[in-house]
Amino acid sequence: MLLPRELLVFLWAGTVAGFRPNHESGGIAPSDFTDTDITEVGVLRAVAWYMERNPLPGKPTMAPGELEFMKPLNASGLFKAYFQADVSPNRFGKALKEIIDGNNQVEIYHAEDSSFFFHCEDIGKSIQQLRVLQDSVLSGLKGPVTSAALDSARLSTGKALHILQKFYSNTNWIELGNTNPYKYLLNGTYPAFPVAPVSKTTCTDCTKESSGRYLCQGNILVDDLLTSGYKLSATCKTKPQGKCGHGGRNDVTQNYPPTGGINKETSDPLLSPHYRWHKKAAELAIQATRDFFVGSGSSFLELVGQDVFQRFFNLEGYSLTFAIDTTGSMANDIQQVKEVSIKLLRKYSGSPDAPYNFILVPFNDPDVGPVHVTHSVDTFESLISGLTVAGGGDCPEMSLTGLKLALQESMPRSKIFIFTDAGAKDASLLDEVKVLIDSSKSEVNSALTGYCSSRKRRGTVEESPEASNRRYSNLYEELAAYSGGYYMMTSKSELTQVLGIMELSLNAAPVKVTRARLRGTRFSFPVDETLTEITVSVKSTSSSRFSMSVLQPSGAQVTSTETVINRESYKVVKVSRIDQRGAWSVTVSPSGSYEVEIGGKSLFDFSYQVMQQWNEYVLPIQGRPVKGSNYTVSLKMAGESEGAQVQRLVSVSEEGDSMGSIALNQTSDATGNLLAIAPLSFQAATTLLLVEGLSPGGLNFSRVNPDPVSTESVKIVPIAGQNGTMPPGGLLELSVLVVNDGSEASFSFNIWDDLGFLQSFRPSGGVLNPGGTLILTATFLATGDNSSFASSIATFTARSSSAQNYLKLPITVIPETALEIDEIPPVHRLLNFYMPCVGQIQHQADCSRHIWNMRFSAKDAHSAVTVRINTDPSRLSCRPRRTKDSKDVICQYDANCCSPYAEVLISDENGNTDSFTVDYRRPRPTVAYANCCSPYAEVLISDENGNTDSFTVDYRRPRPTVA
Repeated sequence: MLLPRELLVFLWAGTVAGFRPNHESGGIAPSDFTDTDITEVGVLRAVAWYMERNPLPGKPTMAPGELEFMKPLNASGLFKAYFQADVSPNRFGKALKEIIDGNNQVEIYHAEDSSFFFHCEDIGKSIQQLRVLQDSVLSGLKGPVTSAALDSARLSTGKALHILQKFYSNTNWIELGNTNPYKYLLNGTYPAFPVAPVSKTTCTDCTKESSGRYLCQGNILVDDLLTSGYKLSATCKTKPQGKCGHGGRNDVTQNYPPTGGINKETSDPLLSPHYRWHKKAAELAIQATRDFFVGSGSSFLELVGQDVFQRFFNLEGYSLTFAIDTTGSMANDIQQVKEVSIKLLRKYSGSPDAPYNFILVPFNDPDVGPVHVTHSVDTFESLISGLTVAGGGDCPEMSLTGLKLALQESMPRSKIFIFTDAGAKDASLLDEVKVLIDSSKSEVNSALTGYCSSRKRRGTVEESPEASNRRYSNLYEELAAYSGGYYMMTSKSELTQVLGIMELSLNAAPVKVTRARLRGTRFSFPVDETLTEITVSVKSTSSSRFSMSVLQPSGAQVTSTETVINRESYKVVKVSRIDQRGAWSVTVSPSGSYEVEIGGKSLFDFSYQVMQQWNEYVLPIQGRPVKGSNYTVSLKMAGESEGAQVQRLVSVSEEGDSMGSIALNQTSDATGNLLAIAPLSFQAATTLLLVEGLSPGGLNFSRVNPDPVSTESVKIVPIAGQNGTMPPGGLLELSVLVVNDGSEASFSFNIWDDLGFLQSFRPSGGVLNPGGTLILTATFLATGDNSSFASSIATFTARSSSAQNYLKLPITVIPETALEIDEIPPVHRLLNFYMPCVGQIQHQADCSRHIWNMRFSAKDAHSAVTVRINTDPSRLSCRPRRTKDSKDVICQYDANCCSPYAEVLISDENGNTDSFTVDYRRPRPTVAYANCCSPYAEVLISDENGNTDSFTVDYRRPRPTVA
């Protein structure tokens, strides 16, 4: 179905509320806590708590709080303290980012659903939504835990945390005086706090200043009931009379009685009427986030166990994975790979740089696998030795199936090597492999000892028609460049000479210092104080013979280098001892064109996000950016970055040529992380991001992020308002919008999901003009029994001869019973009532001798009830009615005529509340309000006989004097 491009502006609507999603969206103070800050600190505290109780073998035990409350608490410092070595937290950072992405995606997919925000007193619905997401996370992590299951679980966890955190910014929990999180949210065995009934007035007007700002101190009228602010959305269309508003300039109801609101999402009074409580709300949200994972009683850790907990947060390290062609011509290659790799692995065994596990994936045609996983170098050696080579008289092989399996089985940010001498028979899997690289951030290194792509005799070298971009000689080179890995084409006799590149993978804190095109004989690069080793890689672009030297800032040649690769046209050396800091150089002879890359080991690095405006917020994009479109690039420094200055962002081509630079605006978040934000439009097909500035020690530094930015001329946009849930056995339709930002092209579409729910999709292809759009719709069918939760991720792809992009959407199977919610409050019935407190009795001196009383029943259809009274609780007694139904209670209350007043609250186990009031006071008291311009009042009270009482309220500063 084709749509006019103008309709795109109508696909997104609404304004959301709660803690702000991130600092990139702007409009708040750096010290304000956002969803991102709260999630990061809460997760760090949970992981630190876990690390304290699970020290590494041979390491001393840690005192409680030693890691959890370290100052400052950040991922780099936490990992260094735990491992007692320079170990990068980038794999953990990937898991954390996916959780935060899930949190932020609520602002895209569920902005109009008040149950994701605790708006409109939908407290029961929000708690149910939270628990449904919890159950779906736990269900997806039962049995064999795949990378796809972990990705889905992290997104759902982020959504659950979004709801959990909004409780503290959008309800009156803080104003009730609570200093600890609400335990019932995460554990239904704790008592529920009663929620204000629909009939209960909860707020009064705030005072409006001339500036337009509302002063909302003391505007909440309930001190023993939960309430939340009303904010209009698709699921909450009105603010009832007497109910609190959310408040702030983004709340269209804040000027209607009761004026103002109660949100605490920022410290800005124009955005948050209860801004004074912002920090306290954030502190409890952080504690609740931490308790979600490691709190006592039904926490994530307790429910999934230590192994899944470690995998969920990527705490186990990286995999060293070999995907090896086992056809007959590969026998000598396999022997060389085994000899070199095992020697290296034994060298690094037991060090922090060693991999967490070793994975072997053999492939042939048509057989692929089985996958072998081990933690033992000896076992890995035996597995490689046990490979059986056979066949291979023709080409190509099922290499991408093997690589896809390797990516799926490996830990995130792993080092994967593919060894073959043949092309890929399954080149159609290229898009799926790229999507896996995008999600896993693993590095694919290709080592070829020949190439053939058609059914010719093996060992024949020919140009590959398989690469999707003609800049590459074949798809192995394309995948290596796409993932930031190495591509090596060599002969079988010289394979050993290039296998040393594996040593560069054995690095627990790898960084890329710079990448450039050298035209001439000399290239300079900065070596800052955080680098503990460096590697220098130089490749001749003309494949000609050259020699090179590495020079220190003093001009002296470095002699203590370790040769990693030494071929005529490609050389790599490693410098493990750095005696001087400053401007180093590499010189080459003869003068010519070379690609230079400088790597090293350091915790001082940066990560980035490509972001775009969604409604009022700036949020991470999904899929790949579109060439020529405008984006916001957010950079976050890692390691000991205090005192560092990030000054420039440089766009670098794949070949190392600078494509321009932009000055950076440095800022920070609420936890002190150093951030830098810049607008950027990507003009090249592939861009590397390089940051330059001053290190914490004041030296020049540069860093290149290893993950290239690949642009496309087509994008896939999610359509708002869709519900990605279905019951077991039910059908679900999801649609996306395909937008062609390039020239006219014929596109083919494909959709898959991790659990095989896909039934069909339409259309399978179509021609799109420049600026043309098309709706792509998929139908999914949930399998399983009626009590099964399940989570999957659907991937939508669009591909033409020159462009390809994708979008991932979560799918959740939720049993219908889990969607049932008890919103019916208890009921009461007055059985007996005696009220003698009429006339002047209540005002007489002996009013205490006269007693009034009442007897009433209270009952809920689903759970036991709790009865409270706000006057004298000691005069209230309740007992179960003498029937089989213990939920029905009979209560008796009596009081003297000095106080002929009582408000009774009856709540069930889900917080639903009924109330009734007895008020025979004569006259009934009234409540008066005044603004703070006149904090003074003198009250005179007289009876019919002229007897007078008075009292004064005087909060003027300074108080006036009487002369």
